[in-house]
Amino acid sequence: MHRIGLLDFDEPFLKLRHQGMVLDKEGKKMSKSKGNVVNPDEMVEKFGADSVRAYMLFAAPLEDAVIWNENNIVGVRRFLEKVWKIKLKVKSQKSKVQVKNQKFEILLNKTIKKVNEDIENFRFNTAISALMILVNEMEKQEKIVATDFEILIILLSPFAPHIAEEIWQEVLGHKESVFSQSWPEFDEARTQDEEINLVLQVNGKVRDMVMVSAGISEEEAAQVALGSEKIKNYIADKEVKKIIFVKGKLVNIVI
Repeated sequence: MHRIGLLDFDEPFLKLRHQGMVLDKEGKKMSKSKGNVVNPDEMVEKFGADSVRAYMLFAAPLEDAVIWNENNIVGVRRFLEKVWKIKLKVKSQKSKVQVKNQKFEILLNKTIKKVNEDIENFRFNTAISALMILVNEMEKQEKIVATDFEILIILLSPFAPHIAEEIWQEVLGHKESVFSQSWPEFDEARTQDEEINLVLQVNGKVRDMVMVSAGISEEEAAQVALGSEKIKNYIADKEVKKIIFVKGKLVNIVI
């Protein structure tokens, strides 16, 4: 995926958001005649340009109206504050010991893929949501490898360019702009979860849910389902006519 410039990103965003698609907190279209227009300069002064920008993208799909709510901007501001604090967890790539957290690596690759697809399809709200999930997971980590943090900052840069540029240069020490970097690539093999929640049904009704290996076979899934104590309560003294297996999703026992 090519690097996204700010102009490429801003033109459709500004065009749609300025076509009467911003509503006040009561759901009424903002207009000077109604006296319900929010001064963007005041919002930027209060919350910061990145917070206002990211909120406008996160609040709703680009084609939908945005209901302006200052309380929700606070949530986006806190998200960006988390990003800023995570920099304290970053350790140098030069460290001799690099312990890989497989679950985190999967989430990182899934996030890159998700943000790629969402930006290309102008689904900026769900792209930011994916970044929020990644940042929450980074908060839980004791240490963050610098290269992984750099990926986060590049993914964040179209949505919060000012904080991204500051972290990229002042914190990570890069001389070139974050906007001159190549867009992160993901490993498709590392976008698959190691474990999944397997839904167990009896006659199409959900009766249990268990964590299993993502690559579980049909035979193994059937054994897991038949061995579930909850499932046993529903099939006791009943004839099992067939077992339907949907890979990666569910087992349905028909009695």
